[in-house]
Amino acid sequence: MLVVALAYKDVFIRLKTRREHLYTSLPTTSEWETAKEICSRLEVFNLVTEMFSGTQYPTTNIFFPLVCEIKLSLKQWETCSIEAIRNMASRMILKFDKYWSVIHGIMGIASLLDPRYKMKLLEYFFPLLYGRMSSVEISNIKQLCFSVFEEYQAKTNGMVGGSTEKSNDNDSNLDNVPSNNYLSGYDSFVNDTSDIQSKSELDIYLEEKVLPRSATFDILGWWKTNGIKYPTLQKIAKDILAIPISTVASEFAFSTGGRLLCPHRSRLHENTLEALMCAQSWLKQEKKGNQCYIYILI
Repeated sequence: MLVVALAYKDVFIRLKTRREHLYTSLPTTSEWETAKEICSRLEVFNLVTEMFSGTQYPTTNIFFPLVCEIKLSLKQWETCSIEAIRNMASRMILKFDKYWSVIHGIMGIASLLDPRYKMKLLEYFFPLLYGRMSSVEISNIKQLCFSVFEEYQAKTNGMVGGSTEKSNDNDSNLDNVPSNNYLSGYDSFVNDTSDIQSKSELDIYLEEKVLPRSATFDILGWWKTNGIKYPTLQKIAKDILAIPISTVASEFAFSTGGRLLCPHRSRLHENTLEALMCAQSWLKQEKKGNQCYIYILI
């Protein structure tokens, strides 16, 4: 790890000073500066990883702003004066864009279903990400959300369909209602006299003001409470918010330490373990005959 390498910088210098014949790969001053720069820029990834793996209930709504921050950080890296960082950023952006093209729609809907964000989060981030094309991208997300809403609403109406329409036809004439039960035709009366252009459940939700941001906000509890007011949106939230950000656990992706720890060697101090992981990466590069740089262990 870069942080570990920087922490042991003086050790590497002393090894070279004492003319240790087995140590021939002391990084140069510029390489140490590059490592320090990379370490500071990777802080955003550390924060995002902790959020994804450290949250007990990582609902989909928390992913969108974090992934947007990663995208904006990578764009800044492309303008860095250090060529190594620019090249690294270019390769990372290619992978990011491939991932983004698949998930940005569903994550946009997830952020829209967060009453603290709704459309405001898209209106904040998309101009930074897309520039002049931001209005088109925002419109696409909104249209996708309405399509999903209409699909769920159609399923809900299908469950209560046929018999309701039949009863409406029979009860539409209030003259046929028995005199002792005038309210039996009330539902038909409301349906016949209601405004056809009335706003949808989604329109009403989006027009309401966003809630103040709070770290203790429980979005699952909020939708459970407001399901009576927004029954269709509650069904969408139930499905969308449960989607994981990745099918690979972060612990699996960063399991390099598993090669160093075993049941017979399980009491290594965490600093010793990190130093071994760093040295292992350097030794592998020496075997390839390449000049030794400071590598990120992933």
